[in-house]
Amino acid sequence: MSEKIPELLINLQSKDATKRIKAAKALGALGDRRATPELMTALKENPDVETRLATVEALGKIGDRVATELIIDTFKRDPDKKVKTAMLEALGELGDDNAYETLLNAILTEKLLAIREAAIIAIGKLNNKAVAEELQEIVLTEKSTKLVVASIKSLYLLGERKAAPLFKELLETSDNPTIRTEVAAGLGRIGGRDAITQLVATLKKEKSESVRESIVISLGRIANTTSVDPLVDVLKNDESPVIRKSAAWSLRRIKDSRISSILLSQLDNESVETVKQEIIASLGKHKERKAINAIVDALAHSKDEQVRRAAAIALGDINDKKAVEPLLTTLEADKSAEVRKYAAWSLSKLKSINSKEILEDYLQKEKDKLVKEMIQTAINAIDTAIKQAEAEAVKAEERAKKEEYYYF
Repeated sequence: MSEKIPELLINLQSKDATKRIKAAKALGALGDRRATPELMTALKENPDVETRLATVEALGKIGDRVATELIIDTFKRDPDKKVKTAMLEALGELGDDNAYETLLNAILTEKLLAIREAAIIAIGKLNNKAVAEELQEIVLTEKSTKLVVASIKSLYLLGERKAAPLFKELLETSDNPTIRTEVAAGLGRIGGRDAITQLVATLKKEKSESVRESIVISLGRIANTTSVDPLVDVLKNDESPVIRKSAAWSLRRIKDSRISSILLSQLDNESVETVKQEIIASLGKHKERKAINAIVDALAHSKDEQVRRAAAIALGDINDKKAVEPLLTTLEADKSAEVRKYAAWSLSKLKSINSKEILEDYLQKEKDKLVKEMIQTAINAIDTAIKQAEAEAVKAEERAKKEEYYYF
């Protein structure tokens, strides 16, 4: 049990509501199930709304299904709508199918929109497809956009592939961009390759940025080579940096020999730093060795910290020894601790024996704790590599002796 927990459990019983609330929130953040009984007691015994709210949220974060029955019983008699909503959210986090009837009843009978919305989202987390028909009916008949969107989300969280035709229809016919955004996201989760044609057709004519972004991300989730050309077109020509960034992310998920050269070419043409960052990250994931010079240049000269961070990580992903010197230079000179940390991370992947003494020197000079820890990780990785190389050399020598003996 965490050293903090005994003190927090004492504060949970305090007469001071502020102490109780802070303790409950802290216990939820710690996530230790041994706090569950005391949190359940606090939920039962405290009349003030904020304490009940904090305790039920903590129980949801901890995820101990022992609390399911109490939360259900308390939900039925609690008068406060904020607490009732939080209880439904907690039941979703617990994921206990024993809450199914309570959640379904709340969807069908509660009058307050916030409570119904919370119940719809929660029931999608139970992994019980028996509710799929009810959810599709809400999508078709409900006037509230919030409830429709919540139902769409729950359907794809459930993995209900039978909802894909409905999603395709809504993507084509709905005049509500919020709904189109959500069904586009849903098709990325449950539509499979059959959804690509509809997604691409909508992408070509769609004006809403949020819908286009959702479509592009879904094409990346489906990760089929037939999406390469439309995604490349977006990366090169879409006016929105947000959409171009999403296209770069999606292209990293597709295995196709054409992609790396396209990304590398576009890196030179791109002017927006956030998009460059994503292109560099994608080149790293594709392990494109031809991109090393361009990535090293970004690492050395970009004024944007996130671009340099992405470049440092990408060089580790590509794992080519040509990156050792530039990474050591970055580790010594970059002003950003975050960039230095990831330069050290990449050096731990490269395991260059010749860099060990330099890293040991940098370890003594470095002031940032997290960077120091990562430098030590790199040194440890090199030590392990040295031991492995020595062991392999011994084995090779033994094999050579055996072969020599056999020959004579």
